[in-house]
Amino acid sequence: MAVLHEESGFTSSSLPTPAEVENIRELARVGALPTGLELSKLQSTMTNAPAEIQHYETEIETLQKEISRLASERTSLESYLNLCRSVLSPVHRLPNEMLADIFDLCVPEELYWISDTITVDDEMNRLAHSHLLQLAQVCSRWHRVAMHTPKLWSLITVDVDYWSPGVSDGVNSILANLLESSLARGQDFPLTLNIGIADSISPNGEAIGEMVLQHAHRWREVYIWSRGAPNMALSSATIKLDQLVKLDLNVELWKDVQVFRSTPALTDFSFSGYLDNQPTVPWTQLKTITYDSHNSPGPSYSPLSVLQLAPNVLKCTFYLNLHHESPGHEPWDLQVSSGMKKFYLRLLSSTTGDAVVGHLFDCLTLSALEGLDIYPSDIKLPPVWSSSSFLALADRSGFGSRLTYLAIHVILTDEELLCCLRVLARLEKLFVTDCGTSINTVTITNHFLRELGFGLRTSLIPELKLLSLRCGLEFDDAVYADMLASRVADGTRTRAFKSNLWWFETHKREISPEALGRIAQLVSDGRLIYKSGNPVDLFTFVFRLSSYKCLKPNDIEILSSDPQIHNCAHRVRMTMPNSSPNQYYTTHMDRYVGQLER
Repeated sequence: MAVLHEESGFTSSSLPTPAEVENIRELARVGALPTGLELSKLQSTMTNAPAEIQHYETEIETLQKEISRLASERTSLESYLNLCRSVLSPVHRLPNEMLADIFDLCVPEELYWISDTITVDDEMNRLAHSHLLQLAQVCSRWHRVAMHTPKLWSLITVDVDYWSPGVSDGVNSILANLLESSLARGQDFPLTLNIGIADSISPNGEAIGEMVLQHAHRWREVYIWSRGAPNMALSSATIKLDQLVKLDLNVELWKDVQVFRSTPALTDFSFSGYLDNQPTVPWTQLKTITYDSHNSPGPSYSPLSVLQLAPNVLKCTFYLNLHHESPGHEPWDLQVSSGMKKFYLRLLSSTTGDAVVGHLFDCLTLSALEGLDIYPSDIKLPPVWSSSSFLALADRSGFGSRLTYLAIHVILTDEELLCCLRVLARLEKLFVTDCGTSINTVTITNHFLRELGFGLRTSLIPELKLLSLRCGLEFDDAVYADMLASRVADGTRTRAFKSNLWWFETHKREISPEALGRIAQLVSDGRLIYKSGNPVDLFTFVFRLSSYKCLKPNDIEILSSDPQIHNCAHRVRMTMPNSSPNQYYTTHMDRYVGQLER
């Protein structure tokens, strides 16, 4: 009775046609009885259908087993295919050293920061290097690379606040074990160490101090934040730190601490607070110095005395509170000569006259200076420029033959700026923010732009390669376009001239289409690289982040489109709580922003 179907393997001979189904439904509807052939066929179906239904059940069961087999084999084949792909994946052809470099890029940002936003769990995760523990679970090779590559364990950040008596002994024990384990896995690889010490008499702080001192021979870069005196372990240590090249101390009351005395490789030193409270360091070998006097209520030593202590420094950054370091203070009656090449002044407060800035210039002779960068902490409170003092400084320092970089955010007139630029024949990069508070102190004017043009007569700063202006567009756009056209027309220029034009958030107009058209043509010709815009959103972004105390490297990189955004870092510094680990955020902000091509 059953027949073999070509497609499914079995089909019942009792299956009705659509006409037969319709006929039997009609009989059921009217209540009539089938007769003759219809009756015979129905009786045959009643007899044969049960066995054929059972046959269907058997077929279905057989096919289900076959489907299960096929599905299982498909899964096995897919798994094997994935293994083949994995084995032949390019990542398996990477040498272990390159794989370790990739792992090193996976370091979470929290591992860098000492901050009051970190939790105990965060402290555990960063001490354990949990990102490496996760990578180690991928395969045995990744496990070997992650767990046995010392450089991956060479960054240690520890905050004593989370080891305080308020934390259970069990948690402190776990933290200590994690720290000890991470230090051990770093073996003898040079160590970057970030330590926060809130309480100098904390027994846990002593334990941490002793633990990290056991690896002092590995110290390469060290940042220490301390609210008071150092703990006994650090203050009493007299060891040789052969590998230490960079030291950053945000500390108080560390006078005469000798732990950093013997550091033959130290060249980069950053510190804050009172000059007479700093530990002993080998000043004469330092090449880079950063000093922050933001919290000094009045100097007992002039900040410029740092330059006397470090006669071989090449790059110096000062964060000066001009309210504190005002003329008339005896410590400022100091004449200092320095061979530094780069000088960055971050003026943390402002005064109403030019006496303070002028007095600062009067105290200095910078005979090797190549770059000068002056910005206030608050864009609304710029200092007043002293042209006479700057010109005297330029004359005795020989700026005309050496200075190639100048960035200023100060109050001065167009003629005062031009007067200063006339003596800077070697200047290649100029950054100016127009801080004029009235029509009489506007800096970026038609007169300034015309004088800056490159004409047949002797031109102002003839070697200029980059001009960045931030202003209120208080000039005619055609004059600005003329200046750019004259600069790119220089037949001796081998590279495109760079120009940036940034305007204030209060700006009420746009650059004219005619001027933009001329500028676009210069860009199209390959003779000009031009950027412009209103950086208000970037400034707002920085302040929003600072209010949440969550500044991180990738946040700072977002700001890279503004070549004068460097000042934002120092504006944010003023929003941070004083004497707080959050100060470290701005240290890294300066580091990242400072790498931007200005």
